[in-house]
Amino acid sequence: MQPADTDTLTERVRALADEAIAGTDLYVVDVAVRGREGSRVVEVFVDADAGAGLGAITDVANRLSFLLDTEDPIKGHYTLNVSSPGADSPLALPRQYPKHVGRTLRVSYQADAEDPGEEVTLTGPLVGTGPDSITVQTREGHDVEIPYAAIREARVVLPW
Repeated sequence: MQPADTDTLTERVRALADEAIAGTDLYVVDVAVRGREGSRVVEVFVDADAGAGLGAITDVANRLSFLLDTEDPIKGHYTLNVSSPGADSPLALPRQYPKHVGRTLRVSYQADAEDPGEEVTLTGPLVGTGPDSITVQTREGHDVEIPYAAIREARVVLPW
């Protein structure tokens, strides 16, 4: 299967995952399809604004498994893994940020829209979120507003 075919398969799995979470408070963070025909691994990461519980994730995994078996977009054997993003996973969607207000983030972002090569990394508490940006406090106590579009990677800094 060519990369374009894998992209199409990933898009189809994402659509089925969206269908599987319909009616729940979960949302799809990411979908990855790896491997070759007959030995694929399908990973679906879901989350919720208040956090994704094990029961909800299990229900979605069962629904998605049924949809994948019914529609059969993946030829041959595959392994399906449905989980929430790990504590050290990058934040991928603006919707993920509000529940992390008060936690320390490490954010790498494009500081200057005119110079895409200029990347800055800031570590500090997330003090606010908005529809277009987050606000992170520096060690000196200054608030820095960072547009979502400028963020290259953001991770929660784990306390251990």
